Amino acid sequence: MLELRNIKKKFNPGTASETIALDNVNLTLKEGDFITVIGGNGAGKSTLMNIIAGSIKPDSGMVLLDDEDVSLVSEHKKAQYFGRVFQDPMVGTAADMTVIENLALAFGRGQRRSLFKWSYRKEDVEYFTSELKTLDLGLENKLYQKVGLLSGGQRQALTLLMATIRHHPSPRQIKKDYVRFSAGDKNFLKEEIDQAFNKIIEEYNASKKEIESNTSLSKEEKKLKLKEIKGVRDSSFRSYDVTKPVLLLDEHTAALDPKTAEKVLETTDRIVKENQLTTIMITHNMKDAIKYGNRLIMMSKGRVVADIKGEEKQKLTIEKLLDMFVTNSKNDMLADSAIFGD
Repeated sequence: MLELRNIKKKFNPGTASETIALDNVNLTLKEGDFITVIGGNGAGKSTLMNIIAGSIKPDSGMVLLDDEDVSLVSEHKKAQYFGRVFQDPMVGTAADMTVIENLALAFGRGQRRSLFKWSYRKEDVEYFTSELKTLDLGLENKLYQKVGLLSGGQRQALTLLMATIRHHPSPRQIKKDYVRFSAGDKNFLKEEIDQAFNKIIEEYNASKKEIESNTSLSKEEKKLKLKEIKGVRDSSFRSYDVTKPVLLLDEHTAALDPKTAEKVLETTDRIVKENQLTTIMITHNMKDAIKYGNRLIMMSKGRVVADIKGEEKQKLTIEKLLDMFVTNSKNDMLADSAIFGD
């Protein structure tokens, strides 16, 4: 789903302070992979994240999203495909706007809208409220409170939710992205998706006609059944959506106290699993790197020096990980918090 191919990046090239941030990095993430990334200062972790997100461009190499080269796509245009949560809880939300206003803006990511005219509907409020309840932080009762008044943990959990919610794309957008991001002959893919959608529409129209002509149903019963088949139709359309957002977590619990950090991490893990999101999480904490995700990446001097997955990761301990770090990153420094989890 997401591939980094031969990514290189230097800062201050040709000067005395030239730094190789990424040195021919290759990395492939399958859909649903949850990768934790660990490494010492200057290992290249944040540069890797910035290149994926589009906030900086690689000197060479490609970032591929479903086989489409998005290396030079702007950060703004990538926003509908990548959700990001930063270390600082103050980043990623608008402090002077309310909780519901922040959610509405995130929900409209990638949608056509006027900068001076945006709103939310009754069903949006109901959806936001139900999603906030899952965070178990009481935010569903603070919809109209300014975000700047929230605690750090509440704000970071809200940012996490904002990074993962979005409008379901329209059938037209789903078709367009299916052709763009799927591997294979584009003409064949277009014909394939057109046929599939035409069949969905035909089945919906036939069911709708049958319900509307059924004289044994009351007006209310017809309304409920029509709503039900509309949901089936929309769900069928969305089964072809290939653009679920990739979640990028840049040490998103580092600024929180241990208890709050644990709560946010548990929430993160639940959201990732429930939505089967492809996720990359940079962490300074070895214990968290081991506990969460199905893969662990260790970086040093701009390279991936270890990629641990499956049974090997399940059996991993802090002691083993430290030994690997010493072996592969001889001159890198780790903070005590990375080892002891403080």
